[in-house]
Amino acid sequence: MSKIYFFLIKSITFVILTLAISVQAQTQIAFASTFIVTNENQGNLNVTLNLTNPSTSSVQLVVKGAPFSTANSSDFTLSTQTLNFSAASSTTQTITIPIIDDAIVEQHAEYFVLTLENPTGLTVGTNGYTTIYIKDNETTAPIANNNITLDYVGSFDPSGSSSSTCEIVAHDPISQRLFTISSVTKKLDIINFSNPTNLSLVNSIDMTPYGGITSVAVKNGIVAIASPNANEQLNGSVVFFDTNGIFLKQVTVGALPDMITFTPDGNKVMTANEGQPSNDYTVDPEGTISIIDITGGIPSLSQANVTTLDFTAYNSTESTLIASGIRKVKSSSTLSQDFEPEYITISSDSQKAWVSIQENNAIAEINLNTNTITDIWPLGTKDVSIPGNGMDISDNNNQTLIANWPIKAYYTPDGVANYIVDGTNYLVTANEGDEKEYTAFTERTTISAVALDATSFPNSTMLKANNNAGRMRITNANGNTDADAAYEELYCLGTRSFSIFNTQTKTLVYDSGDDFERYTALNTSISNLFNADHSDNVKKGRSRAKGPEPEGITLAELNGNTFAFITLERVGGVMVYDITNPNDVKFVDYKNSRNVSAYGGDNGPEGVIFIKAENTTTGKNYVAVANEISGTISLFEVNTTNLSNNTFNIEPKTFVIFPNPSQKGIVYFNRIADYKMYDFTGKLIKSDKNALTINTSQLNSGIYLVETSEGVIKKVIID
Repeated sequence: MSKIYFFLIKSITFVILTLAISVQAQTQIAFASTFIVTNENQGNLNVTLNLTNPSTSSVQLVVKGAPFSTANSSDFTLSTQTLNFSAASSTTQTITIPIIDDAIVEQHAEYFVLTLENPTGLTVGTNGYTTIYIKDNETTAPIANNNITLDYVGSFDPSGSSSSTCEIVAHDPISQRLFTISSVTKKLDIINFSNPTNLSLVNSIDMTPYGGITSVAVKNGIVAIASPNANEQLNGSVVFFDTNGIFLKQVTVGALPDMITFTPDGNKVMTANEGQPSNDYTVDPEGTISIIDITGGIPSLSQANVTTLDFTAYNSTESTLIASGIRKVKSSSTLSQDFEPEYITISSDSQKAWVSIQENNAIAEINLNTNTITDIWPLGTKDVSIPGNGMDISDNNNQTLIANWPIKAYYTPDGVANYIVDGTNYLVTANEGDEKEYTAFTERTTISAVALDATSFPNSTMLKANNNAGRMRITNANGNTDADAAYEELYCLGTRSFSIFNTQTKTLVYDSGDDFERYTALNTSISNLFNADHSDNVKKGRSRAKGPEPEGITLAELNGNTFAFITLERVGGVMVYDITNPNDVKFVDYKNSRNVSAYGGDNGPEGVIFIKAENTTTGKNYVAVANEISGTISLFEVNTTNLSNNTFNIEPKTFVIFPNPSQKGIVYFNRIADYKMYDFTGKLIKSDKNALTINTSQLNSGIYLVETSEGVIKKVIID
């Protein structure tokens, strides 16, 4: 080997070794953790930084303000500063941050971000920022006033073997039967309710020959079933039975009828027909609403009595409706195809109906005198960045952190109810949230999966972290407001709350904010199941996806006050609120019959009904809940002991008809009442106001139903 060649080899080796030593000796600084949680009353918080190969160097520790942080100088004491190091510096650096323990009730969790910037003589490692959460120690679970309470009676499994589902429940006061549905097994179950503490199965009707089953309603001895076609993109039907399960009639309605209800006067039946597309989106039927006139009785019912309303007239005003806030999710569909009517609520005078168009975040108003759609209006969004509207949105940080985020939530309600205050109708909505999710199209994505606009979200790195907001489910159908690929706004579906809207002004009057999450997170009776799914007991399993997920809603008037009962589909249970004054709503009670220690009990509540004391054999009020996952009916007695008669009006007195059975002639009431009388096919026979008697001399012998204006129903037998 020549001397020159040997010299070159030594020189190259020296350079490589020098570079290696130089790389090994590089000074680096990083936070030990990017995720830190502390309590407001902790005092001082020590934040650790790891310094590798100390040398003369410096870096700025930057305290980031909004939009990076929701906490500020009133919550902690720390300023942006320069950190200087030398070769003698410790490899573990500690920043001490005094946490301010104030006496102010704040958002359950606030956070601030620290970053390492402008390094000199060193580099910033992978953990160049940290998010520090402060849990407020004044924030507590909402306190129930317990003016009424739900007392658990028991649960009943119609299948007898935990082999079915149970989505909807309806009650008939004449036969004292419950009617429940299982869309999985396609069965209508008829349950004996004459003894609420000992329910039993009367009969189970296979709905397969009719197509299927998605919903049930009952009134005046008539059972109405929403039955989708076996091919759900084709028109479905409504099937009528008597309370023994004997088939009466079947008529055609729109595609995929998913909810069914009677008008309060019993003259009409309505269905919300979702019209969902096929999985490959090659067929996308229009969402519609069907109205069935049954005033002539079920035996004479024909297709001529069915009116199906569509939204094709609104296709030409699509851009205007979208600009107003109504969502259109699938751009290639028409607006009438994109609309998916979900739930119906009808005014007490049977003159108007409101239909939630869930995925489109809209309400349709129906004039039931003319059977026409008179208006469609958007519900708007809820700003999750506002204190009181926080959400726990990560399922993998092992911490309960109900915090504010730069997200707007569409209300997108499932269940809807209405009531009147001072002559104005108010809508009460259970804001579940629902995405369009099919094989050929899905709007579901996460914050970490989308590009965020640098101007709108300078904090994108922090947001996309999985222990912050990265795993939160959002929609890809809204938020990208310009032509590039990045999102300027973030939208999720469902507000984890219930709301009250004024139907005249079409504005939000009340929203329960973060009540549902605060209660289930901070009340020790249920906190171990905070944001658990309905199929397991994993805490926070649904934090990134609609949380407790309010689903069903029903209202009841007790002693002059109006109460709302809201089911939480995922964590389970029923929330109770006094909504008598929509401007002064009060939390009343929460009960959950799900097992906390081990998975079991009643899981996946959906449909919920209130059963009046006057319509039961025990003279007690009940709430019945249909639980989809466990396939059970859970029953609660509504205890009104704490309602003061000095504060509230007395309930309507017991209504009695006598003699009963009766010979043709006169039957008497025990008190004055407004009434309507129907034969057993549902045909209206007589009606009167301020009456004390009914003249039955011209009636045929048989069974009749008398319904008062308060909704009390009695059976009359005329011999």
